Amino acid sequence: MHDTCKVIRFALAFLILAALLGNVFAPTLAAPNTRDCSAGNAAILAPQTGVAVTGIVQIEGTASLGGEFQYYKLEVAPVNTEAWADLTGQANQQVVNGQLGVWDSAAVADGAYMLRLRVVDPTGNYCETIVTNISVQNALPTQEPTPAETPTPTEAPPIENAVPTPIPTTSPNGTGTPGPTVTPPRAAPSRTPVPGSGGIGGIEIDQIVGVATDFFSALGRIFLFGVLAMAGIFFFVGVVYFVRRVL
Repeated sequence: MHDTCKVIRFALAFLILAALLGNVFAPTLAAPNTRDCSAGNAAILAPQTGVAVTGIVQIEGTASLGGEFQYYKLEVAPVNTEAWADLTGQANQQVVNGQLGVWDSAAVADGAYMLRLRVVDPTGNYCETIVTNISVQNALPTQEPTPAETPTPTEAPPIENAVPTPIPTTSPNGTGTPGPTVTPPRAAPSRTPVPGSGGIGGIEIDQIVGVATDFFSALGRIFLFGVLAMAGIFFFVGVVYFVRRVL
């Protein structure tokens, strides 16, 4: 009878410990998942796939989850990459068929880009939509110069009472009489183009910041998991020791 009571007490202690560990680690270990977005909770209406943009781009659409809305964010990245750069931060106001944000396309190099919208709920799960193949075309096309017409030479009419140009003469002692001095034309000053800035090795500063932010965020989650795991182990050992002392 006494052994049966010990077994029951140990089982109850184990169940209590398992419940406590489940409550502690469940939020940490649960990775965010995508939600059902069939109701149009996350939608980018403009710009659309395949369009060409220049300068400031107005991004319009819908970001709404009703009572489960936490925030939304807009990101941009070159096509076929994961170098997402933040455009809006965590916007905490729901939008329905309105302006989600703006994008200064002049801050990136010309090329094909993607826009991503994520609408997040309080649990971290999200709706997501991506518009791809948005062509940034801020550089002006090179225009070929129009060839100038060659003027037809015309014979100048004779000038009446023209004064002849004096010809230098040589004096008997060998000293020449100088003729008129010709002033050479001045060369036009040249301008040296100043190289532009805005990136490192062809990679935009916003892209580097986005990658670094994701890296340190993942590192923080790993560190928190390790701390909580050690706390759980010590707690389990303490409970077992307490149970054995009681029994």
